[in-house]
Amino acid sequence: MLVEKRRDNSLCIIAMIISMAFFSIEDAIIKILAQSMPISQVLISIGVVGTLALFFIAKGTGNPLKIFKKNKSTLFLRMICELISSICFVITIVYVSLSISSAILQATPVLVALGGILFLNQKVKLYQWIFIAIGFLGVFFILRPDSNEFNSLSLIAILGVFFLALRDVITHKISDTIPAISISFWGFFSLTVGGIFCIPFFGSFIPFNYQSSALILFSAFIGPSAYLALVFATRSGDVATISPFRYTRLPFALIISFFLFDERLDSSMLIGCFFVVFSGFCILLFNTKKSIKKK
Repeated sequence: MLVEKRRDNSLCIIAMIISMAFFSIEDAIIKILAQSMPISQVLISIGVVGTLALFFIAKGTGNPLKIFKKNKSTLFLRMICELISSICFVITIVYVSLSISSAILQATPVLVALGGILFLNQKVKLYQWIFIAIGFLGVFFILRPDSNEFNSLSLIAILGVFFLALRDVITHKISDTIPAISISFWGFFSLTVGGIFCIPFFGSFIPFNYQSSALILFSAFIGPSAYLALVFATRSGDVATISPFRYTRLPFALIISFFLFDERLDSSMLIGCFFVVFSGFCILLFNTKKSIKKK
Protein backbone atom coordinates (compact mmCIF):
# COMPACT_ATOMS: atom_id res chain seq x y z
CA MET A 1 0.00 0.00 0.00
CA LEU A 2 2.85 2.41 0.84
CA VAL A 3 4.50 1.75 -2.52
CA GLU A 4 1.16 2.31 -4.30
CA LYS A 5 0.62 5.59 -2.42
CA ARG A 6 4.09 6.81 -3.36
CA ARG A 7 3.41 5.90 -6.99
CA ASP A 8 0.11 7.84 -6.86
CA ASN A 9 1.84 10.85 -5.32
CA SER A 10 4.54 10.72 -7.99
CA LEU A 11 1.90 10.88 -10.72
CA CYS A 12 0.14 13.71 -8.90
CA ILE A 13 3.39 15.67 -8.54
CA ILE A 14 3.99 15.30 -12.28
CA ALA A 15 0.41 16.43 -12.94
CA MET A 16 0.86 19.46 -10.69
CA ILE A 17 4.12 20.47 -12.40
CA ILE A 18 2.50 20.05 -15.84
CA SER A 19 -0.43 22.14 -14.67
CA MET A 20 1.81 24.97 -13.48
CA ALA A 21 3.84 24.85 -16.70
CA PHE A 22 0.67 25.02 -18.79
CA PHE A 23 -0.69 27.94 -16.77
CA SER A 24 2.58 29.80 -17.38
CA ILE A 25 2.36 29.06 -21.11
CA GLU A 26 -1.23 30.32 -21.15
CA ASP A 27 -0.08 33.58 -19.50
CA ALA A 28 2.58 33.95 -22.19
CA ILE A 29 -0.02 33.35 -24.92
CA ILE A 30 -2.18 36.10 -23.44
CA LYS A 31 0.75 38.51 -23.37
CA ILE A 32 1.70 37.74 -26.99
CA LEU A 33 -1.90 38.13 -28.19
CA ALA A 34 -2.31 41.42 -26.32
CA GLN A 35 0.62 42.89 -28.25
CA SER A 36 -1.52 42.96 -31.39
CA MET A 37 -5.14 43.01 -30.16
CA PRO A 38 -7.14 44.64 -27.35
CA ILE A 39 -7.28 42.92 -23.97
CA SER A 40 -11.05 42.56 -24.24
CA GLN A 41 -10.67 40.55 -27.45
CA VAL A 42 -7.98 38.37 -25.85
CA LEU A 43 -10.15 37.61 -22.81
CA ILE A 44 -13.20 36.77 -24.90
CA SER A 45 -11.20 34.60 -27.31
CA ILE A 46 -9.43 32.62 -24.58
CA GLY A 47 -12.64 32.38 -22.56
CA VAL A 48 -14.78 31.14 -25.45
CA VAL A 49 -12.38 28.42 -26.64
CA GLY A 50 -11.75 27.25 -23.06
CA THR A 51 -15.48 27.18 -22.30
CA LEU A 52 -16.21 25.19 -25.46
CA ALA A 53 -13.38 22.74 -24.77
CA LEU A 54 -14.62 22.08 -21.22
CA PHE A 55 -18.21 21.83 -22.48
CA PHE A 56 -17.33 19.00 -24.87
CA ILE A 57 -15.16 17.29 -22.22
CA ALA A 58 -18.03 17.48 -19.72
CA LYS A 59 -20.52 16.09 -22.24
CA GLY A 60 -18.13 13.31 -23.19
CA THR A 61 -17.59 12.29 -19.57
CA GLY A 62 -21.22 12.74 -18.50
CA ASN A 63 -20.53 15.53 -15.99
CA PRO A 64 -23.33 18.08 -15.42
CA LEU A 65 -22.59 21.79 -15.98
CA LYS A 66 -25.73 23.32 -14.53
CA ILE A 67 -25.54 25.48 -11.42
CA PHE A 68 -27.27 23.67 -8.56
CA LYS A 69 -29.77 25.75 -6.55
CA LYS A 70 -28.05 24.89 -3.28
CA ASN A 71 -24.77 26.50 -4.39
CA LYS A 72 -26.17 29.08 -6.83
CA SER A 73 -25.26 32.23 -4.88
CA THR A 74 -21.86 30.84 -3.83
CA LEU A 75 -20.92 29.88 -7.39
CA PHE A 76 -22.10 33.26 -8.67
CA LEU A 77 -19.90 35.07 -6.13
CA ARG A 78 -17.00 32.81 -7.10
CA MET A 79 -17.52 33.72 -10.76
CA ILE A 80 -17.40 37.44 -9.88
CA CYS A 81 -14.09 36.93 -8.07
CA GLU A 82 -12.73 34.91 -11.02
CA LEU A 83 -13.85 37.64 -13.42
CA ILE A 84 -12.17 40.50 -11.52
CA SER A 85 -8.97 38.59 -10.76
CA SER A 86 -8.60 37.53 -14.42
CA ILE A 87 -8.96 41.11 -15.67
CA CYS A 88 -6.47 42.37 -13.08
CA PHE A 89 -3.82 39.77 -13.94
CA VAL A 90 -4.17 40.17 -17.68
CA ILE A 91 -3.73 43.94 -17.34
CA THR A 92 -0.61 43.39 -15.20
CA ILE A 93 0.83 40.74 -17.53
CA VAL A 94 0.38 43.04 -20.53
CA TYR A 95 1.28 46.47 -19.12
CA VAL A 96 3.78 45.60 -16.37
CA SER A 97 5.49 42.22 -16.81
CA LEU A 98 4.82 38.51 -16.75
CA SER A 99 7.51 37.95 -14.10
CA ILE A 100 6.09 40.49 -11.62
CA SER A 101 2.48 39.32 -12.03
CA SER A 102 3.53 35.67 -11.62
CA ALA A 103 5.61 36.47 -8.54
CA ILE A 104 2.78 38.37 -6.86
CA LEU A 105 0.41 35.52 -7.74
CA GLN A 106 2.42 33.28 -5.40
CA ALA A 107 1.16 35.41 -2.49
CA THR A 108 -2.32 33.88 -2.87
CA PRO A 109 -1.88 31.36 0.03
CA VAL A 110 -0.86 34.29 2.26
CA LEU A 111 -4.08 36.16 1.50
CA VAL A 112 -6.13 32.95 1.74
CA ALA A 113 -4.77 32.51 5.28
CA LEU A 114 -5.65 36.13 6.05
CA GLY A 115 -9.10 35.62 4.52
CA GLY A 116 -9.66 32.54 6.67
CA ILE A 117 -8.84 34.62 9.74
CA LEU A 118 -11.12 37.52 8.74
CA PHE A 119 -14.06 35.72 7.12
CA LEU A 120 -14.06 32.15 8.49
CA ASN A 121 -13.31 33.06 12.12
CA GLN A 122 -10.23 30.86 12.20
CA LYS A 123 -8.05 31.11 15.29
CA VAL A 124 -4.87 33.10 14.82
CA LYS A 125 -1.48 31.83 15.97
CA LEU A 126 1.63 33.95 16.23
CA TYR A 127 3.45 31.96 13.53
CA GLN A 128 0.57 32.66 11.11
CA TRP A 129 0.97 36.41 11.55
CA ILE A 130 4.74 36.05 11.10
CA PHE A 131 4.36 34.13 7.82
CA ILE A 132 1.71 36.58 6.58
CA ALA A 133 4.04 39.50 7.41
CA ILE A 134 6.95 37.79 5.58
CA GLY A 135 4.69 37.29 2.56
CA PHE A 136 3.75 40.96 2.41
CA LEU A 137 7.40 41.91 2.86
CA GLY A 138 8.17 39.78 -0.18
CA VAL A 139 5.49 41.59 -2.20
CA PHE A 140 7.11 44.90 -1.15
CA PHE A 141 10.49 43.73 -2.50
CA ILE A 142 8.89 42.62 -5.77
CA LEU A 143 6.98 45.86 -6.35
CA ARG A 144 9.71 48.22 -5.01
CA PRO A 145 7.33 51.17 -4.46
CA ASP A 146 10.26 53.28 -3.19
CA SER A 147 12.26 52.97 -6.44
CA ASN A 148 12.19 54.87 -9.73
CA GLU A 149 11.29 51.63 -11.56
CA PHE A 150 7.99 51.28 -9.68
CA ASN A 151 4.98 50.88 -11.99
CA SER A 152 1.72 51.86 -10.30
CA LEU A 153 -0.18 49.44 -12.54
CA SER A 154 1.53 46.56 -10.69
CA LEU A 155 -0.77 47.34 -7.75
CA ILE A 156 -3.58 45.94 -9.88
CA ALA A 157 -1.94 42.52 -9.46
CA ILE A 158 -2.41 42.82 -5.69
CA LEU A 159 -6.10 43.51 -6.27
CA GLY A 160 -6.14 40.42 -8.49
CA VAL A 161 -4.53 38.28 -5.76
CA PHE A 162 -7.09 39.57 -3.25
CA PHE A 163 -10.01 38.41 -5.41
CA LEU A 164 -8.18 35.17 -6.27
CA ALA A 165 -7.74 34.45 -2.56
CA LEU A 166 -11.39 35.35 -1.93
CA ARG A 167 -12.31 32.92 -4.72
CA ASP A 168 -10.36 30.14 -2.99
CA VAL A 169 -12.00 30.93 0.37
CA ILE A 170 -15.43 30.78 -1.32
CA THR A 171 -14.51 27.50 -3.02
CA HIS A 172 -14.21 25.86 0.42
CA LYS A 173 -17.93 26.50 0.90
CA ILE A 174 -18.96 24.84 -2.37
CA SER A 175 -20.37 21.33 -2.06
CA ASP A 176 -18.02 18.48 -3.02
CA THR A 177 -20.87 16.99 -5.06
CA ILE A 178 -20.30 19.58 -7.80
CA PRO A 179 -17.79 18.20 -10.34
CA ALA A 180 -14.55 20.15 -10.62
CA ILE A 181 -14.99 20.38 -14.39
CA SER A 182 -18.25 22.24 -13.80
CA ILE A 183 -16.47 24.81 -11.62
CA SER A 184 -13.73 25.14 -14.25
CA PHE A 185 -16.34 25.59 -17.00
CA TRP A 186 -17.98 28.49 -15.20
CA GLY A 187 -14.54 29.94 -14.47
CA PHE A 188 -13.78 30.14 -18.20
CA PHE A 189 -17.29 31.48 -18.81
CA SER A 190 -16.62 34.30 -16.34
CA LEU A 191 -13.41 35.06 -18.27
CA THR A 192 -15.53 35.58 -21.38
CA VAL A 193 -17.93 37.84 -19.49
CA GLY A 194 -14.96 39.80 -18.15
CA GLY A 195 -13.79 40.37 -21.71
CA ILE A 196 -17.24 41.70 -22.66
CA PHE A 197 -17.13 44.16 -19.75
CA CYS A 198 -13.71 45.35 -20.94
CA ILE A 199 -14.81 46.16 -24.50
CA PRO A 200 -15.50 49.90 -23.88
CA PHE A 201 -12.06 50.41 -22.29
CA PHE A 202 -9.63 48.74 -24.72
CA GLY A 203 -10.62 49.76 -28.24
CA SER A 204 -12.14 48.02 -31.23
CA PHE A 205 -11.57 44.40 -32.18
CA ILE A 206 -9.17 43.58 -35.00
CA PRO A 207 -9.31 40.73 -37.55
CA PHE A 208 -7.64 37.49 -36.50
CA ASN A 209 -4.51 36.54 -38.41
CA TYR A 210 -2.87 33.13 -38.73
CA GLN A 211 -0.64 33.58 -35.67
CA SER A 212 -3.38 34.83 -33.33
CA SER A 213 -5.79 32.11 -34.49
CA ALA A 214 -3.18 29.40 -33.92
CA LEU A 215 -2.36 30.72 -30.43
CA ILE A 216 -6.03 30.91 -29.45
CA LEU A 217 -6.65 27.35 -30.64
CA PHE A 218 -3.54 26.22 -28.78
CA SER A 219 -4.92 27.86 -25.61
CA ALA A 220 -8.05 25.70 -26.00
CA PHE A 221 -5.77 22.74 -25.22
CA ILE A 222 -3.41 24.41 -22.74
CA GLY A 223 -5.96 26.12 -20.46
CA PRO A 224 -8.39 23.24 -19.86
CA SER A 225 -5.48 20.76 -19.61
CA ALA A 226 -3.93 22.90 -16.88
CA TYR A 227 -7.20 22.94 -14.93
CA LEU A 228 -7.80 19.20 -15.30
CA ALA A 229 -4.21 18.33 -14.31
CA LEU A 230 -4.57 20.56 -11.26
CA VAL A 231 -7.83 18.87 -10.26
CA PHE A 232 -6.30 15.41 -10.68
CA ALA A 233 -3.26 16.36 -8.58
CA THR A 234 -5.19 17.96 -5.71
CA ARG A 235 -7.92 15.32 -5.49
CA SER A 236 -5.85 12.18 -6.01
CA GLY A 237 -2.65 12.94 -4.10
CA ASP A 238 -1.59 13.71 -0.56
CA VAL A 239 -2.13 17.43 0.01
CA ALA A 240 1.02 17.91 2.11
CA THR A 241 3.13 16.31 -0.62
CA ILE A 242 1.45 17.89 -3.66
CA SER A 243 0.68 21.49 -2.63
CA PRO A 244 4.29 22.82 -2.49
CA PHE A 245 4.70 21.97 -6.18
CA ARG A 246 2.27 24.79 -6.99
CA TYR A 247 5.29 27.06 -6.68
CA THR A 248 6.90 25.51 -9.75
CA ARG A 249 4.74 27.99 -11.67
CA LEU A 250 7.12 30.79 -10.67
CA PRO A 251 10.34 29.40 -12.21
CA PHE A 252 8.41 28.45 -15.36
CA ALA A 253 7.08 32.01 -15.61
CA LEU A 254 10.48 33.58 -14.92
CA ILE A 255 12.17 31.45 -17.60
CA ILE A 256 9.47 32.26 -20.16
CA SER A 257 9.52 35.97 -19.33
CA PHE A 258 13.32 36.07 -19.68
CA PHE A 259 13.60 34.26 -23.02
CA LEU A 260 10.38 35.41 -24.74
CA PHE A 261 9.94 38.94 -23.40
CA ASP A 262 13.48 39.88 -22.30
CA GLU A 263 12.33 40.67 -18.75
CA ARG A 264 15.30 41.01 -16.39
CA LEU A 265 15.46 39.96 -12.76
CA ASP A 266 17.37 41.88 -10.09
CA SER A 267 18.31 41.03 -6.51
CA SER A 268 15.26 42.78 -5.03
CA MET A 269 12.92 40.72 -7.23
CA LEU A 270 14.66 37.46 -6.30
CA ILE A 271 14.58 38.28 -2.57
CA GLY A 272 10.88 39.11 -2.83
CA CYS A 273 10.16 35.86 -4.66
CA PHE A 274 12.00 33.92 -1.95
CA PHE A 275 10.02 35.60 0.87
CA VAL A 276 6.66 35.09 -0.87
CA VAL A 277 7.33 31.43 -1.70
CA PHE A 278 8.77 30.71 1.77
CA SER A 279 5.79 32.25 3.59
CA GLY A 280 3.22 30.56 1.34
CA PHE A 281 4.98 27.21 1.62
CA CYS A 282 5.05 27.42 5.43
CA ILE A 283 1.38 28.42 5.59
CA LEU A 284 0.40 25.49 3.37
CA LEU A 285 2.58 23.11 5.38
CA PHE A 286 1.27 24.12 8.82
CA ASN A 287 -2.37 24.23 7.66
CA THR A 288 -2.05 20.74 6.19
CA LYS A 289 -0.53 19.35 9.38
CA LYS A 290 -3.36 20.94 11.35
CA SER A 291 -5.98 19.32 9.09
CA ILE A 292 -4.29 15.91 9.44
CA LYS A 293 -4.33 16.19 13.27
CA LYS A 294 -8.06 16.99 13.23
CA LYS A 295 -8.74 13.84 11.22
